[in-house]
Amino acid sequence: MLDESKAIQAKDIVADPDSVYGLTRSHILVGDSSANATFSNLMDAINILADAGWEVINTTYNPAYMHMFVMLRNPNYKRKNREV
Repeated sequence: MLDESKAIQAKDIVADPDSVYGLTRSHILVGDSSANATFSNLMDAINILADAGWEVINTTYNPAYMHMFVMLRNPNYKRKNREV
């Protein structure tokens, strides 16, 4: 189970792709670090999330620490206490 209250590690999504279907927030933050700047886990995680309907809305990269964060939004999110 992924913890949406903090940044989710890309490797956790890649290790259990079906876990993304349990995400309930409107937005999530996914992070990854890469020694050679390939970010292969992050790219795989983005593809897994895209297949589940999530959309990338922002990215940030810190070259000093070789770390990247991606913010994604769930376009199918509906507030639970809102009248439809």
